[in-house]
Amino acid sequence: MKSVLMIVQNFYPEIGSAGNRLKNVYLNLKQNGYDVTVLTMKPSYPNQNLYQDEQFWDEKDIEKDIVRLQPGKIKSYTSSKWNRLFHYMETMILFIWKVMTLKKKYDYVFVSTPPIFPSVAGMIAKKKMKASLITDVRDLWPESLIGVGVFANKRILKIAYLFEKMLFQHSDKIIINSPGFREYIVSKGVGDDNIQFIPNSLTAEEIDIRKTLPPLSEKRIKVIYTGNIGLAQDVSKLIEVAEKLKTHIFIEFTIIGYGFRKKEIEEAILKKGLRNIKLIDARNRRVTLQEISSSHIAYVSLVEKDVFHKVLPGKIIDYMCVGKPIVGDVAGRAQEIIGEAQCGLVAEERNVEQICRHILTLAENKQLRKAYGENGYQYAKQHFQWNQNIQGLLNILEA
Repeated sequence: MKSVLMIVQNFYPEIGSAGNRLKNVYLNLKQNGYDVTVLTMKPSYPNQNLYQDEQFWDEKDIEKDIVRLQPGKIKSYTSSKWNRLFHYMETMILFIWKVMTLKKKYDYVFVSTPPIFPSVAGMIAKKKMKASLITDVRDLWPESLIGVGVFANKRILKIAYLFEKMLFQHSDKIIINSPGFREYIVSKGVGDDNIQFIPNSLTAEEIDIRKTLPPLSEKRIKVIYTGNIGLAQDVSKLIEVAEKLKTHIFIEFTIIGYGFRKKEIEEAILKKGLRNIKLIDARNRRVTLQEISSSHIAYVSLVEKDVFHKVLPGKIIDYMCVGKPIVGDVAGRAQEIIGEAQCGLVAEERNVEQICRHILTLAENKQLRKAYGENGYQYAKQHFQWNQNIQGLLNILEA
């Protein structure tokens, strides 16, 4: 039996695309007969207190293969960029220390980025264990930091790019969750044959969720946004949309999320006195998908920066999973998928007025909503199922 050591900062039960993706990588490797150990941190994203709620611990028999490290002084993802950077560096040191003390050897080491710093432990593990290193690239980092204007410090960026270069050089294979990343990684000297596309995907249970829920009421049209409320998502534009549509009393907005700008969004809703929009704390994945299922329209957004043209947000796949029509304030890869699947409307002008028009179009046309929702669902069934897409990783391991 071949063995795999996963070194990942984000893992079950942490919410978000990273934790969900890596949990499913682990589960599918186990189901296919691999001996897997997950080296990760005690859940802390977006904060440790969230995971005192038992709703997030909904997987059985998963802890036996997990080695969890206790965070040090910085125990949460704070609003301070320097504290967050310190948290990443501290985590890297903890991972390196644990790798150096491991006695068991593994055939493969699997790391995931961002953040990129813990991947240094993966490079050390590769050398120590004479293993193959597989790197999962979920986002281009530090490119995305520059895109949202988080870091302009040239010294920090120089170190980050150095780590990126080292990681790509040491990786035997690289996995990407968006085809848009391929060109960038090839430009860093990686052979195209060494890159494998494995998108964020869905379990069979998730694909079947919409079959278990009752029909929706048409008295009020619910527009929903779920996931990260960070610098890259530009959720503030949705607040402007809600303000502009507040006279359309049959339309209501719901945000279920977490992240860097959550407090800012909450304060904006209160300041504007908006009664047609509510902000709900993060829920576990199953409950979140059920909330999307009970909505009529799903919203996705990314800031207008070139680096995000390469990104396919995981929430688009989740929206498709439960058959919801999408209104997108996106460009690039995300826009291409919505167009290819014919599952929604994209605001190509990237302004509030056009987003409002798209929401009103769908709100007033039940048949169009149904058609877009069904198109997205069928596209997800065809392209985004774990039991199919995991084969890309299995082919790498078996080769």
